[in-house]
Amino acid sequence: MTFSERLKNLRKERGVSQEELAKVLHITRQSISKWETGAAIPDMDKMRMLGDYYGLSLDELMDEDFSGRKEPDDVMDEDENQDDLEENLILGGFIIGIGLGFVTGNFLLGTAGGLIGLGLLYIMKAVKKMR
Repeated sequence: MTFSERLKNLRKERGVSQEELAKVLHITRQSISKWETGAAIPDMDKMRMLGDYYGLSLDELMDEDFSGRKEPDDVMDEDENQDDLEENLILGGFIIGIGLGFVTGNFLLGTAGGLIGLGLLYIMKAVKKMR
């Protein structure tokens, strides 16, 4: 059961309308509606007030509803991992290019390979910023 469904069920179990609950919490009926449809979530003060109203702790009120959602930190970690992967691939290309130049004894080939690898890194980052 999602958090929004839980809020709606708790309110209906008590036989309270959205307007009545809104008056108790000193907010608009539309705010209650947004919470119950999942369009918004209450701030911490309102969460505490809801918990007090229903006689539940914050943990009980929220139950396991947010366990399936990704936290912003998790999303950032995935982005950082993707950035690290791209940078490592490009760095690998740079090293291979330099290595080719060293092995073949062709300094120009090594420099070109290395610079192409670095150039790809900056192009990929520029494309990401444009999205």
